[in-house]
This record gives sequence, C-alpha cells and structure tokens, in this order.
Amino acid sequence: MAGQIIRPFGPTLFRATFSERMRLEVIQKSTESTESASKSLAGNMEEENFIDFSQESGDELTSIIQDYLQQCHAAGVFVPKSNLRRISFERIWVNHQRKGEWNPPHCHSGDLSMTGYCQVPTELKEEWKFGNQQGQDPVGGKIQWNYGDFAPHSVSVFGPVEPEEGTIFIFPAWLLHFVFPFNADVTRISFSTNCKLIYDE
Repeated sequence: MAGQIIRPFGPTLFRATFSERMRLEVIQKSTESTESASKSLAGNMEEENFIDFSQESGDELTSIIQDYLQQCHAAGVFVPKSNLRRISFERIWVNHQRKGEWNPPHCHSGDLSMTGYCQVPTELKEEWKFGNQQGQDPVGGKIQWNYGDFAPHSVSVFGPVEPEEGTIFIFPAWLLHFVFPFNADVTRISFSTNCKLIYDE
C-alpha cells in the first residue's frame, strides 16, 4: 500500500504503513538490546536502545523511502536527483516512552528522518478522551512538527498527531519536532533513524 504525502507547510511529510513482521521485530529486538542510546539522543527517557534491522526490515524501510521520493517527484513538491545511488541509514534506535517522559523540541542529522510506531497502548488512547488532560486538545504521547513563525493565515504546526501502530512518518531531518509526555502508566514504543541520500557524482 502506497504512502501519503503530507504538506501542511513548506517541508514535505510522508505517512505510510509498515508490516506487522517489522513491528514485532522492533519490539523483540529492543527488549533484548543492552546497548543504550540515551546519552546520544534528545529524549528525556530512561530506556532508549540501539538495534540492528534484519535484511528484510532494512529492505522494507528502503522501499518506503523510495515511495516517498517517487511521490514527491510525481507531485512536483521537489524533484530528487535522478542518479540516486543508495540510501545510507544511521543506526536504528527504539524509544520506550513511559509515564512523565517526553522528547523536547529537536531536529536530527542526515537528509531524512523517520519515526515508526510499534506499541500504542489502549490506556494512552483513553487518556486522549477523558479527564486527566485539561485544555483545548489532549496531547499525551502525541508528536508535533513546527516550521516557521506562528502568524495569522499561516500554517506553522502539524499536530499534535496521534501515534498509530504500524504507521511511519518520514520528514526532513532538520524539521523541528517533539513528543508530549503522558500520565498513563503504560509504555509507548517507537523507533527512529536518519538517512542520507547518496548520489553519483
């Protein structure tokens, strides 16, 4: 199933789905990993671990990015160079976000970044509906992207977006984004990585 271009402002976001096999692989490998990524990441989370994808998952992720680039080209959003040689990924890291933890506003390295959702507990979804969140919009555990200045008649925010299991977002690595804390005593699991687009000379 092809993904969907999202362009609420200047940068182009892309939403797609990944396989149940990949979702379960990330959960299993992140549970088994003893290689902490916390010291090299922006997140205020106790458990953030590096993992290595299987060849099958790496191929699937590459295919999703190729879909993103093809749709950008077809939509005229931007025209990627035609001599793309390969896509070079950084290590995969997995965030186990728990009660009171969050990701502050930050950006990434590389050309493109992505985040995929592997576990979104029902209790977190219930928190979006009921009492322990006040204000105009329940935001617990949701992600938001910001671009440019807040001004009338100008879209500068995309979000807060509810995470959905099996969904992945791709976006420019320099785009500011963050994840809100939540109150439910559950674990929300997502994975992220960055990539560079390597072109022939």
